[in-house]
Amino acid sequence: MFLKFGKESHIRDLYENGTIYMSPIDSFRKREDSELRGDSYEGVNQIWNLPSGEFEIPSIGHKGKYISLHLSKSYESILGNIYSLYCISSKGFPSPNEFFIDNKVKGFGSHFLMIKNLPRFMELMEGGIKQTGFNFHHGFVNYYDRTTINGQINLFQKPSEFGYQKEFRFYADSHSMKELKFDIGSLKDISEIHETKDIGELKLASTLS
Repeated sequence: MFLKFGKESHIRDLYENGTIYMSPIDSFRKREDSELRGDSYEGVNQIWNLPSGEFEIPSIGHKGKYISLHLSKSYESILGNIYSLYCISSKGFPSPNEFFIDNKVKGFGSHFLMIKNLPRFMELMEGGIKQTGFNFHHGFVNYYDRTTINGQINLFQKPSEFGYQKEFRFYADSHSMKELKFDIGSLKDISEIHETKDIGELKLASTLS
């Protein structure tokens, strides 16, 4: 299932009207909130982690050594919009016994919407984004260790510090840095509203056949 966290007014608007706010990607890179929604690595497209070696600055005739080197290359600006959800799935939790929601998610807002019918929600979301006229992609976010990875990075990858978010992401190729808003209709028949303070009471049950 999906969980969408936020302040009560936004969650109730989502529940009653299906109002979707897809945020501009660049806003996450610039946001400072102790690595909740803010991610300075959003938009990084390549990372190098190099072993010890030597370097030279010919212009000043300087040579030196370094123990290790971490370099990253980012887009100057990142166009497009994303909509993120917490996903409870076998990808994030291989067995019910491993199910655990980190208390950090309480920083995302006072309430959350539990979306229980994923096929119907996916149908509504895809229809809503199509009406905007933009191409889109969706999928799980994969998490990497930024101290060891070498290579290309895409918009569905984030540093492992964010792994507790279990993110499933919708990306709209809007070529814009403005918020994208649309409605997908009431979600009352496929979801429930809960207070985030009660998130620790959410449990998974295993079924044996």
